[in-house]
Amino acid sequence: MGAAENKALVYELYRVMNERDYDRMWELFSPDAVWGGGRFSTAESGSIERMKPLMVDPMPAFADGGIDFTVHALTAEGDRVAAEVESYAPTADGKLYNNHYHMLFEIHDGKITVVKEYADTAHARDVFGTLDF
Repeated sequence: MGAAENKALVYELYRVMNERDYDRMWELFSPDAVWGGGRFSTAESGSIERMKPLMVDPMPAFADGGIDFTVHALTAEGDRVAAEVESYAPTADGKLYNNHYHMLFEIHDGKITVVKEYADTAHARDVFGTLDF
């Protein structure tokens, strides 16, 4: 796949996330994909199987209606796509979660194989406090 196809795959990821189509979302990943950055930085701790319940199940508990994402910019070269993304989520207790991310995706054979996520952890702590996943 070329840069345009890889960018389209990342746009598709955020589209299905915003639609809460999590089954389709996970189909975009290779079975051995790793979601890294932050505390999820090893293949074992950041495996897609480990990430599935962390990405979907806790959302209703702290975000009223889920989290919406806006992709502000994508830059692609080879098998890598860098994304500037913003989240928006009113929380159940009336706060607003509005974080900004840099996401680095690695894509092979049309599937996402690696995600490295970088966000404002101080903002997340200020809104949610300490989350114990």
